Amino acid sequence: MITRRKSIQSEVIMMTMEDLVPEGSLYRKIEEKIDFTFIYEAVEGLYCEDNGRPSIDPVVLFKLVFIQTMDGIKSMRKTCEKIKTDAEYRWFLGIPFGEETPHFSTLSKNYERRFRDSDIFEKIFINIVNQADQYGLVGKEELFTDSTHKKANANKLKFHDEIVKKAKNRKLELEAEINEERKRLGKKEFAYSDEESEKHIKVSTTDPESGYYHRDEKEKGFMYLDHRTVDGKANIIVDSHITKGNVHDSKPYLERLKYIKATFDIKPSSCALDSGYDNMAIKRYFDEEGIFGVIGYRRYGQSETEIRKWQFKYLKELDAYVCPKTGIVLEYRNLSSLGYKEYYNSKACSECPYLSQCCKKSKHRKIRRHLHEEINERARFRRLSPEGKELAKKRRETIERSFADSKCNHGYRYAMYRGLIKNQHYSWLACAAQNMKNIAIKTSKSFSNGSNASFDFGGKFHRFLQSMFFQKQNPYFLFRNRGLSTVCGDYYHFFISIP
Repeated sequence: MITRRKSIQSEVIMMTMEDLVPEGSLYRKIEEKIDFTFIYEAVEGLYCEDNGRPSIDPVVLFKLVFIQTMDGIKSMRKTCEKIKTDAEYRWFLGIPFGEETPHFSTLSKNYERRFRDSDIFEKIFINIVNQADQYGLVGKEELFTDSTHKKANANKLKFHDEIVKKAKNRKLELEAEINEERKRLGKKEFAYSDEESEKHIKVSTTDPESGYYHRDEKEKGFMYLDHRTVDGKANIIVDSHITKGNVHDSKPYLERLKYIKATFDIKPSSCALDSGYDNMAIKRYFDEEGIFGVIGYRRYGQSETEIRKWQFKYLKELDAYVCPKTGIVLEYRNLSSLGYKEYYNSKACSECPYLSQCCKKSKHRKIRRHLHEEINERARFRRLSPEGKELAKKRRETIERSFADSKCNHGYRYAMYRGLIKNQHYSWLACAAQNMKNIAIKTSKSFSNGSNASFDFGGKFHRFLQSMFFQKQNPYFLFRNRGLSTVCGDYYHFFISIP
């Protein structure tokens, strides 16, 4: 028997806003766990006390951005359209049906006239991190840092070439040590100078503040970079710093690490970075601060010789290297302007029967060792240690997951605004929203009971996973490309433990 529903669009339904919003709604959890009242105090000086028209509630203005970020809506215009009909959004904003919702231009006008030159965006981000800390979700022991690119709102084909002068990044302490060592060797000191080099760069005509991003095996174009740091305990974002797309990852790292330390009183015992941060200044900072810093392996240009540098044994007491084939001692002979000690024995090497295997072009083997090579050796020891390998593994599960969540679920692939400052402001709000979701999920009963599931899948999904088990199919492999691998894997291991 076919059932045909009659038109009910004109029927009157007697329900409250509370009845319309599901009990397990993410927005209910956020409203329960997050205290938004601090925003009123933060914006108090930006509003006139006794003049002008009544304003829209400032908490509502920022909640609009949080809704847009939380559900990955592409524009504020589309967000405001959805708010008109979505009961969950209206409940979160405190706007019942029958009342007008804000116009999409309201936020942009408030930004231009009120918020643009303020620090309200950073204050919101910092306060949400502090709330996460109050819930015990910030461990302050392990920090993981990386950068990801956001496509700028600019056509990559519309640009002009510009010549910029790049000042030489001098290392005064190292230069002084080099000249002191050369004086000890009886060699002429180097005359270092502040030289400037010219560099051709592409500048977008649409968004000049973006930078041209070009890296191996990655898409090229005008981008912004988000240099992000997360805490290892619950993946709470503790810093998000926006730069142009042509800024190297390692350049702002130490400054941002000091910012985190000063802002949140975080003194990490360990940090994990990828190979892009393989920098002597960073390694030295880790040593000075007593931080167990792990930096990924970076493959520099390797020679085509059969006998590699690592096969030569270094004798610390003699400050010399020993050939692995003949036992020839390569003595310390020179120091380059970049701080590399040079070891060679031209006379002995010329008579060596393995010369063709050891040298392809030169007539003797030359080994280079940095003046502070012990810093590199300690960094290598940390990287290869069991603790270092575990930390590197955890880096992939924290910061990489944070970026994946941002791009797949929160519309972070594209920059919706132009200009460095605007993108920085939006990034703070987007990361604050991501932290709110993290707080709401990980302080819920499901997380506290030990499950990694971030939401309730429902009975049908549980029965589906059970059927996968009885058919001897691991749902981990079924869902690994859909962002559910961890959850499904946990459910699978739970099912196989059932007698």
